[in-house]
Amino acid sequence: MAESQKSWYNRQAIEQLAQHIPFERDMAVKSEQIEMLRGLVIRYGRDMDPEWFGFEARNELIRLGLWDRIGNHHAQEP
Repeated sequence: MAESQKSWYNRQAIEQLAQHIPFERDMAVKSEQIEMLRGLVIRYGRDMDPEWFGFEARNELIRLGLWDRIGNHHAQEP
C-alpha cells in the first residue's frame, strides 16, 4: 500500500525528531522535542507502517516507550 503525502510528511517529522533528540544538549529543548514527538506519534502513529521507519528512529521510539503506538498493534488485540 502506498503512503499518502500527508502520511509521508507526518512520518518524516516523527523520524527526524526521533533521530535528533539523542543529540540535543539543552534539556529544556530536548523535553519540548520529546513532547512534540509524543504528540505526533499519538495523533498519527497508528496509521503508519512500522517497516517504513529507520533504525535510529525506531531505537529512539522504543527508548521513549512510543514504538508500540506505531502501526495497528492495538487493533489486533482483544
